[in-house]
Amino acid sequence: MQLMFEKHIWKGLTAAAIIGTSLIACKKDDAPKKVLRYQTINLLDKNNVINGYITLAEATDSTFHILMQINKSEMGKRYNFNLFRGNITSAPTDTLIKVASIESQTTGAAVLGRQLDVKTIKVDESTIRKFNYDSIIAVNGFARISMIGSQGQDSAIALGNIGKNK
Repeated sequence: MQLMFEKHIWKGLTAAAIIGTSLIACKKDDAPKKVLRYQTINLLDKNNVINGYITLAEATDSTFHILMQINKSEMGKRYNFNLFRGNITSAPTDTLIKVASIESQTTGAAVLGRQLDVKTIKVDESTIRKFNYDSIIAVNGFARISMIGSQGQDSAIALGNIGKNK
């Protein structure tokens, strides 16, 4: 009888060890990771040919990233990467976010402008507002890449609606 009792104790201890190991392996940290959202929109030139793109990407800390690229550049030319309120037929006067201004170092290569960890926008001279990924995909706006010409004129070379306009 004692032998039978010892067998049951060992079985019980083994079961307890297995359950304990299983509980330790399944920590609360094993919860599914948040899936970060993003969207990529092609930017078109005046002939409706894809000449770049914009990617809006959610970050883990309630910020978002903006990546804008022009597909081909000219050496020595300055490219402005901006977001405006309105749509592509609007005048580019109501700036939402200035992403970058980059001078190309080569001819024919892509140029990438980026603004990382965006969390606010400047509404006017004295007002700053919290802005996140949900805000940018709901905005009435457009992306514009322009080039500064030799006479100082600003000409659009790639445009695309974002947010509600998309």
